[in-house]
Amino acid sequence: MPNNTIGNRKGAETVAETFHGWMRSFIDGLLCLYMILVLVGLPFYFQEGYTYIATRKTNFFSKNCMTLLKVLVPVLVIYGVTSAILYYRKNYTWKPLLKGKELRTYIRSKVRLMDLFAIWYSVMVILSYLFTNYKEEASWGAGGWYMGFKTQMILLSCYFLITWFWKPRKSFFFIGLGASWVVFLLGYLNRFSIYPIDMPLSSPGFISTIGNINWYCGYVTTIFFAGVAFLWQGGGKKWWQKALLMVYVFVGYATLVTQGSAGGIATLGVALLVMFCLSPGDGQRMFWFWVNALLLSAACLFTMAFDRMNPEKMNFRDSYMDIMISGKLPYIMAGVSLAFLVLTGFLVKKGIYKKKPFQILAVLAGAAVSCAVAAVVAGIVVNTLHPGSLGTLSENPFFTFTDSWGSNRGATWKAGVQCFQEQNPGHKLVGVGPDAMAAYIYTDGSPELVEMLKRNFGESRLTNVHNEWLTILVDMGILGLAGFAGLIVSAVVTFLRKRSLNLIACACGLSVLAYTVNNIFSFEQIMNVTTMFLLLGMGRAFLRKQEEPAGE
Repeated sequence: MPNNTIGNRKGAETVAETFHGWMRSFIDGLLCLYMILVLVGLPFYFQEGYTYIATRKTNFFSKNCMTLLKVLVPVLVIYGVTSAILYYRKNYTWKPLLKGKELRTYIRSKVRLMDLFAIWYSVMVILSYLFTNYKEEASWGAGGWYMGFKTQMILLSCYFLITWFWKPRKSFFFIGLGASWVVFLLGYLNRFSIYPIDMPLSSPGFISTIGNINWYCGYVTTIFFAGVAFLWQGGGKKWWQKALLMVYVFVGYATLVTQGSAGGIATLGVALLVMFCLSPGDGQRMFWFWVNALLLSAACLFTMAFDRMNPEKMNFRDSYMDIMISGKLPYIMAGVSLAFLVLTGFLVKKGIYKKKPFQILAVLAGAAVSCAVAAVVAGIVVNTLHPGSLGTLSENPFFTFTDSWGSNRGATWKAGVQCFQEQNPGHKLVGVGPDAMAAYIYTDGSPELVEMLKRNFGESRLTNVHNEWLTILVDMGILGLAGFAGLIVSAVVTFLRKRSLNLIACACGLSVLAYTVNNIFSFEQIMNVTTMFLLLGMGRAFLRKQEEPAGE
């Protein structure tokens, strides 16, 4: 009789464990569907061309996510219940196996700083929504953007779920690169008035299957640098894999230098500088950095040649684009890149690569760029306070901070600062509500603020200030910004520091950095922020798998 009891108990445990495994696999499958939705569905979804393309993409995302959640939530509940039952059957007690120091050590081994910041930010999104005076608008967010409470919670939930329940697969990383390559190619062709897909309402201000130039730039900078970082790390074991990566990077650089947003060029500069400064310690990594640099030069030279052969085809130009695809700069970049590529390749092949000279070069490059940026910022401040103090440079509008500075970034940034200043201490901490800045401005904003915006933007509503962190400061306060900034910074540092541990995590880190740099001059929208949170979860999942012992 006792033997039968033991056998029945083991049989019940085996059935429970099998069912538990099925639930885990089902959750993983739902998360795979979500990742396909973000990586493939969103980029290519549109109706009637560019007609309300932003709103329609957002509605497509939100409706499908709500459908997935309706299935996912009960499955998670069942999974949690079966986990508790298995725990009890295994230990015959509800008492924790670990206590005190052992429990704290275990938690530290499983939970990273970025997870804690993600929890912090989640709590602040909830508090900001609970204390907002504009719950109707804060629920989904301002019309056309929809970055409100529900969207934020979907993104954060998916970060945690991908981190802990998704089985890391490299195939999804490459699916994302493959889909984005098609988007990049379409965007590049569009710049030369070639439209493989008929898109009603086509104009130079809209591009590829994404839409507005700023939206397109946000998407490109977020996903493209994952491919750049993977190539930089020497990703791809076989020659044809490296060749495909180089084709991807070439097309990405070509569309990035012609997309039409200055934020993309600034992001390109920062990403290249970061890669260069992290390269000297490894000869192979330095070699592939120069491959990247040469591909950028080749993309600029190819675009220059194509433009000269078809001078009437390019439908959009600005000064930043002209710098990259005309004049002497592309030739200089190509010459320098080729020379260092050959030199580094020779040193690595002969086994005489020394990191010290390249470290010195990296320090000098970083110092030079930092000093240049500081000098430009100081010049803008001085010339704005004391007009004419920079001589002939004072005649350049860039060195005078006015409402029109940076395509009206001056006005939007001033509006953001003024919105924050007008709040009471409580709302300074938790904000006016997720994506509720417009509701505040046009309901309770000061007459001076509203008048300034009407003077610069007419009857158009300002829903964000074209600076992500300043917008979050207004929408979710000091505490919300601290959580979001902590999540981003800790993720970038963690992923890039562990670049030798996992190539895909490193790629995700560079992408999150690129997203953040671009959003100094731009904003959250459904194409870039969904991709960014997915990459956060993906990078974290790959590191978790790499760090945990087999079988856990």
